[in-house]
Amino acid sequence: MAEVLLISENYIKKYTTVNGSVDPNLLYPSIYLAQDKWLLPFLGTDLLNKIKTDVAANTIAGNYQILLEDYIQKMLLWWVMVDVTPNLCYRMDNGTLVQRQSEDTVPVSDLVMKDMIDRARQNAEHYTTLLVDYLCANSSLFPEYSTATWPDRSPRTDVTNTLNYQFSTGNTSTSYRPTYSRNILNRIP
Repeated sequence: MAEVLLISENYIKKYTTVNGSVDPNLLYPSIYLAQDKWLLPFLGTDLLNKIKTDVAANTIAGNYQILLEDYIQKMLLWWVMVDVTPNLCYRMDNGTLVQRQSEDTVPVSDLVMKDMIDRARQNAEHYTTLLVDYLCANSSLFPEYSTATWPDRSPRTDVTNTLNYQFSTGNTSTSYRPTYSRNILNRIP
């Protein structure tokens, strides 16, 4: 299947602080990555392919349109922002990594950029949780959500963000400290 983008450059520019003059070619790789890395695991291959096919044919409607517009696009938007933020600050140019700067701007510090990425990640995790909650509560509306067979991916139903840190005093270390873990199937309402 030809690659279908489920959000557009205009959608990103409308709902984030990305300036309208940003070259769309800087955004597209992050959209592709977000769809493969973050959306596919939570929709599964069959449901993602169904939505991409309907979008490509301009026939998406009903529950699938609600899923796309109210859940998928919001989730994708913020995972794109997690990935694209450093790419908007830095660029590979003739084999060298350079920091981008126009005549009337001053680049932000790496600390500010990391804070922006962290805030985008929090938004992305929030919308991922909403997507998974909606799909689990309404799985009967989307038959493709439960039909994946090997080698296609079955959807994940847990939203887990595990941060790994390595602390060392030289002799001992502590690693693997989960900071957020939630399995929505075990949640009690």
